[in-house]
Amino acid sequence: MKRRHAVLALAFVSCAVSLIFTDWPASDEIVEAMPRARATATAAAQEKASPPPVGIAALRSRKALFGSGGGGRRDLFVGQALAAPLPSAAPALAQVPPLPPAPAAPSVPFVYIGKEVTGGVWEVYLARGQETLIVQEHTVIDATYRVESITPPTLTLVYLPLKLVQTLDIGSAN
Repeated sequence: MKRRHAVLALAFVSCAVSLIFTDWPASDEIVEAMPRARATATAAAQEKASPPPVGIAALRSRKALFGSGGGGRRDLFVGQALAAPLPSAAPALAQVPPLPPAPAAPSVPFVYIGKEVTGGVWEVYLARGQETLIVQEHTVIDATYRVESITPPTLTLVYLPLKLVQTLDIGSAN
């Protein structure tokens, strides 16, 4: 560890010496952008082929931007429109058709028959037509419904094609 400290100390001292004895010119000049000279024949062809270049806004002084520093509040992040808005694809007075209604799950096709708890796991008995189903949590029924949770007084089902949650009243835990 001592050798490592010595190497780091030597590197620190060499950096400090180079900063102290190097003559850095103080430059407080503002550099302005200069326009480029283009060939006239190619410039005319480029202007026809491409959109005009984006311009750079002129620099303004702080006093012009923020005032004299009075007590008034100013919005520092005011939005600016840099490009013209895009033309609309629809005509100005065209009627826009209404959006179709959101898809809805069909009503729950199951009828509650009863429930039973065995070892802390709920089993719910459901009927669909002449068919009787015994379901637990995470049971998938005909690849259409999944039993998400059984927390009396509700049974939570997920309609899988639309991933919509539905509930079925199964009574209290007693």
